[in-house]
Amino acid sequence: MQTITLKSDSPDTLVSLLKNAMDREKRILMDTIRGIKNKIDSLAKSLGIDIDKLMAGEIKHTESNEMQLIELEGKIELLKHLESELKALETVEICE
Repeated sequence: MQTITLKSDSPDTLVSLLKNAMDREKRILMDTIRGIKNKIDSLAKSLGIDIDKLMAGEIKHTESNEMQLIELEGKIELLKHLESELKALETVEICE
């Protein structure tokens, strides 16, 4: 783990601001992740497909489902990215 040093004329205020900003960002990410998961589940259900099979390349793209599958795959990739950001944010420790 690396350490980042910040200098401030008001360190107590800065620490409070950083903690609040991190908490707010975590809440935003968790809410966004929850919404994306709901969209993924809904879309997969409407298409009648298994997400694991889709990501393994086992679902055939046809002319009728191509755009929906691309949308679903994009949402899954976005979910992975957001979960990665949240995990990284959860490892940050503010030392006073």
